Amino acid sequence: MKKILWGLLILLLILAAVGFYMLNMSGDSVAKKDADHSLTAAALYAEYANNEKASNTKYIGKTIELTGTISELSEDQQGATVLMFTEPGEFEGVMCTLEKDQKTSGLKVGSQVKIKGQCTGKLDMTGVVINKGILIE
Repeated sequence: MKKILWGLLILLLILAAVGFYMLNMSGDSVAKKDADHSLTAAALYAEYANNEKASNTKYIGKTIELTGTISELSEDQQGATVLMFTEPGEFEGVMCTLEKDQKTSGLKVGSQVKIKGQCTGKLDMTGVVINKGILIE
């Protein structure tokens, strides 16, 4: 009986340590990561429009450096800036949510920017999604 209790206690301690680690992880900012791919927002969207499955394999979870012209500028529910890159006349494009600590006071619709972020795939009615974005120029 004592062996079972000790085993359960050790298991609980391991689970608590893993939980504590998961809650206090750094968040894996892309700031210190090299980009796996560098392209324009229009080129990224075009690849997804042509072959979503192959694009998912190529880009999901990867750090991507994008260049594009801001077509929409908004804020999400947590107060992070969201940039939208769409071609004229298009409804879908690339949506990039910046990290909350990014200084965005100089950004406006029509600004040309370079960002780095992590691709999470394509959403219907929105387009390609980039998270953890940072401005690099």
